[in-house]
Amino acid sequence: MEKLDPGFKRLLRSHKIEDLRAHAGAIYGIWPDFRLAYLNPGWFRFAADNNGEPEISRRWDLGVSMLDALPPETQAFYKARYRDCLESGNTWSYEYECSSAQIFRLLAQIVYPLGAGEGLLIANSLRVEQAHDPKGRPVNPPLDSVYRDQEGLIHQCAGCRRVKNPLEPERWDWVPAWVDRIPVATTHTFCPSCFGHFFRLPKDR
Repeated sequence: MEKLDPGFKRLLRSHKIEDLRAHAGAIYGIWPDFRLAYLNPGWFRFAADNNGEPEISRRWDLGVSMLDALPPETQAFYKARYRDCLESGNTWSYEYECSSAQIFRLLAQIVYPLGAGEGLLIANSLRVEQAHDPKGRPVNPPLDSVYRDQEGLIHQCAGCRRVKNPLEPERWDWVPAWVDRIPVATTHTFCPSCFGHFFRLPKDR
């Protein structure tokens, strides 16, 4: 499956559409106001492989703002970087984690400006995919008695989705059961490493 806004097609003249279709990862195009204008087959494959269909196709169609698919805490970060690409005409690339409860995934994203600030093409490629290593990332049981603070809240990182351990303020644990199903009374914030990633200025990156 592939979806392409006819008006966006002319902006892809510097990219071979056959290559975009054959790309293993998810590629999408957006207008300057961040509305989706192109979805390659890899977008739909990734959604299906991660149990996102048919909900992904139903909710994230052409014309929908891709920012709505992001946690509110990270939207300002992406808006700033994407606007910088549109205004400067420079590409931007970075790596990010997109793990499931069972699988650790590290992906790379490259953002290509199109035309004279007329849109962006965003390509995602898988860098690392492996089962979570208990030695590298301890797996913790979903215990309310451990992770709820004095106000009864669970603090989950909006970036990596680790959970703050109130008993050790600097410790953030990987709790797989709360990746797919976020418990009630959960507030989203950032662990120290993700805060540094999302809130450094573009010139510092």
